[in-house]
Amino acid sequence: MDIDNWLGKFKEYWVHHDVKRVLNLFHRDVEYYETPFQKLSNFSQLKGAWEGIGKQDNIKLDLKVYNKERNKYTVMWYLEYSYKNVVKKCAGTYLIELNNDNLCTYFFHCCENKL
Repeated sequence: MDIDNWLGKFKEYWVHHDVKRVLNLFHRDVEYYETPFQKLSNFSQLKGAWEGIGKQDNIKLDLKVYNKERNKYTVMWYLEYSYKNVVKKCAGTYLIELNNDNLCTYFFHCCENKL
């Protein structure tokens, strides 16, 4: 598993609003949490959640692997973007698991803090 490669693509596709390619980073049966309390139940919901990036402008995204154990990773992130001329800033943590094909099988979005 190559988390640095995966995160590089994740960032590139997000910044360029390429929802289709972002989705290609995830296994079709991914266990995906948009928040710690909101698990998406299918890939269609995942697609709907990611379509929201089209409204983000001037995206700055930083991702750093904080911890890893085999194919599981703790990733700290910082996101800044503008929406309707208002700058939004937030940071948090992703828990990510990749399979042997370098597809994400588990994605848990937690510890988000608006800055």
